[in-house]
This record gives sequence, structure tokens and C-alpha cells, in this order.
Amino acid sequence: MPLSLRRLLLLWLLVPLLIIMPVAAVIQYWLALIPAKREIDHQLGDFAIAISGFLKADGNSVRFNMNPETEHLLRTDQIDKEFFLVLDPMGTVIAGDAVLNIPEAEIPAGELRYVDRDIAGRAMRMLVYGVPCGSNTCQVRIAETLVKRERLHFQALITTLLSILVLGLSTAGVMLMAVRHGLRPLQDIRAQLADRSLDDLRPLDVPKVPGEVQPLVNGLNQLFARLDKASKAQQSFLADAAHQLRTSLSVLQTESELALLEPHPQSLHTTLQRLHRSASRTAKLANQLLTLARADSSIRKQSDFGPLNLKDIASWAANERSHLAFVAGVDLGFELETAPVNGQALLLQELLSNLIHNAIEHAGKDAQVTIRTYVEDHTPILEVEDNGPGIMEEERQKVLQRFSRGSHAKGSGSGLGLAIVNEIARIHGAEVALATPDTGHGLLVRITFNANPSLV
Repeated sequence: MPLSLRRLLLLWLLVPLLIIMPVAAVIQYWLALIPAKREIDHQLGDFAIAISGFLKADGNSVRFNMNPETEHLLRTDQIDKEFFLVLDPMGTVIAGDAVLNIPEAEIPAGELRYVDRDIAGRAMRMLVYGVPCGSNTCQVRIAETLVKRERLHFQALITTLLSILVLGLSTAGVMLMAVRHGLRPLQDIRAQLADRSLDDLRPLDVPKVPGEVQPLVNGLNQLFARLDKASKAQQSFLADAAHQLRTSLSVLQTESELALLEPHPQSLHTTLQRLHRSASRTAKLANQLLTLARADSSIRKQSDFGPLNLKDIASWAANERSHLAFVAGVDLGFELETAPVNGQALLLQELLSNLIHNAIEHAGKDAQVTIRTYVEDHTPILEVEDNGPGIMEEERQKVLQRFSRGSHAKGSGSGLGLAIVNEIARIHGAEVALATPDTGHGLLVRITFNANPSLV
């Protein structure tokens, strides 16, 4: 599975950070430690120089005069234990702690040499200072334990780790926020595309798009514009073709009716009847295709939608389909309540007209068809119920597709009626559900529209 852009960016940012942080920690550690250790060494140097001030050379003799109070003052250290030793040019101990009288290389006069030694079983830092004694060189040795230095190492380590940790976490947090903020336009684009229907070809509206993302947005908008143009051309062609076909078929249907009414040989009567039925079926199919073309083109014309009342739509249908129901011997009833929706009147009329026509055609003679409109929990609902043979449960989703009919369907329909209903409902954001009525037989078609408290 390919990495997402967010993970890829974080990988390229955080991995180098994880590599840089230990290197920076080591550098910071030594940069903090070396000057501090050098300062402690300088203190040893000051101690050695102070002690060398008590050395007096007179010819070949060397004297060291330091009273106990001064010695105590120089040895005062609250953390480390300090030692000193003074040697004459011959290496003889003049004063101090004999524990420091260990072999050491000669040292020139005026030179300071810092060494690490293990003295009397203890690790110490020692300074050897060459002190001019006439024409010869004496030695002053200063040593101290390493407690201050060990504490310094620990403090430098803790300080470094804390500072690097805070810096690293802060940097990582800033990187995360920066990546999230930088990718927000892409997330907005993804959200817009994810929420769109297949037929929504409006340009993307993404404000404050970075320069690197703008070409992507422009490319998508240009693609949508081309698809929209092609789709409109296709819909226009389908509408024109269906209109021309419907006109021609209407003429054919009329001519076949006239031919049946005029005197004609009995041998042609059956042929003329078949011709008339075929013309009627084909005219109906053309009308349905025209309805689908009009419904598809309406998807991009949401501005044509407005506040409507399903009760008014049903009242119109009562006037339009009552004669058809009477001729078919169907009892057409209405239970109408106010049910406001937002939609297109012509399409909703076509939807209900198809539902009523299907119910009348398939329910059979002496059937009952009931149309209901009402509001339940601020949700407008339209129902058409009949007591005909119904549709098998396993076929109910199939018959909502184009050119699909149920196994108990009557007549010679094309299987577009419920497909038109489903398409128009989808355009209005409504859901179509097929169920069995409470009576246990027949078919109940329920169309549930989006709740709209402002219209209710």
C-alpha cells in the first residue's frame, strides 16, 4: 500500500530529525562540558600559583613558608578533597601531602601540566607546575578528587537531554502542525470530491490554495468544465432525439387509431391492432426516456428547485390520473396532509405520475390504490400503496434499476417506471423504499425526503 502524502512528508522530516538530535546532543554536551572543566582546571592553576608564592630560593637552598591558617584556607573545598605537594629541584619533598610524591616527568619552569592519575586508589585530577627556583626548577603539584567533575558530567548530560528532548518534541509538534496546515487544501479538495454525486461537475471552490496545488485545482476544474460541456451536449442530443421520436410516434399512433376506425379488410384488423399497440408502447418508452434525460439534466440545475408541497403535487396527480384509474376499474384514494419539500414541481409530478401509473397497471381490476402525503418527525413522506400482487422482496432493489421488471409484472412495459422514480428521488436527496403493506399483500412505495425544519 503506497504511503500517504502526509506520512511521506513526516517521514522525510522526522527521520532526519531523529538522526540530527543525537548528534546535536553530543555536540551540545561537549560544548557545555569542556569550558566548565577548563574552568575547574584553571582553579587548580590558581591554587598552584598561590602556593608557589610561598617558595623562596636562596642560592642552592629552597624554603617554603606558609602558615597553617593559609594552608587551611587554600585547602577549603566543600565538594572535593584537595592535596598539594612541593618538591625541590632534587625531587625532595619540602611540604604538602606525600601521597602525591609519585613519578612524574620533568617539567620546564613556568609550564602547567594537567594529568589524570590514580592516587592512593582514588581517581584524581592533578596539576604539575614548574616553579623557577634560581637556576633550577621546583615542582608544585595540586590534585583533587573528581566529585565536582562527575557532577558536572551528570548535570551537563541531564541539561543536554532535557533541552534536546524539549527542542525535538517542539520541532516535531511544529512539523505535524505545519504538515497538517499545508495539506489542508488537499483535504478540502478530497472532502469536496467525496461528497459529490457523479453528475456534480461544478468547479472546485478551495480558497487560499498554495501555488503548488493551484495547478491541480485548475486542471480538475478544466476537466469538470469539459465533462460538463460534453454531458450537456449529450443530454441535449438525447432530449432532442427523444422529442423527435415522440413526435413521430405520436403521429404513427394517431394514424393507426384512424386506420382502425376507418373501414378496412378484416384480414388487416389484427395487423393494425398490433401496429397500434406497438406504437403506443414505443411512444410510452420515448416519453420515459425523455423524462430520464430531463431528470439527468436537472441535477446541475439545483437553482430551479424551490419550496413545494407534496399535497399539491398529489392533488395534481388526482386530476391527471383519475380517468385512467376509472377506465382500469381501480379505486384511487387519497390521504393528503401538508408535506413541504424543496424540489422541482415538474419532476415530482412525473415521479408521482409514474408511481400511480405503475400501481394502476400492475394492481389489476378492482384494486385499491392509495396516495398519502404527511410529515413524520419533520420528515416529508410520500406513499403510494396498492393491494395488487406486489413485488417479491429479493427483486425490490433490482426493479429500481433501468429496464428491470419484476417476475409478476403485467403488461408490456419497458422497466423504466420505477427507475425514473428512483432517479428523480435521488436528485431530490430522497430515498425510495419498497415494502409490503400492513395488510400483508400488495406493494407500498415510500419516498422519504430530507428533513427540513425551516419548511415544516
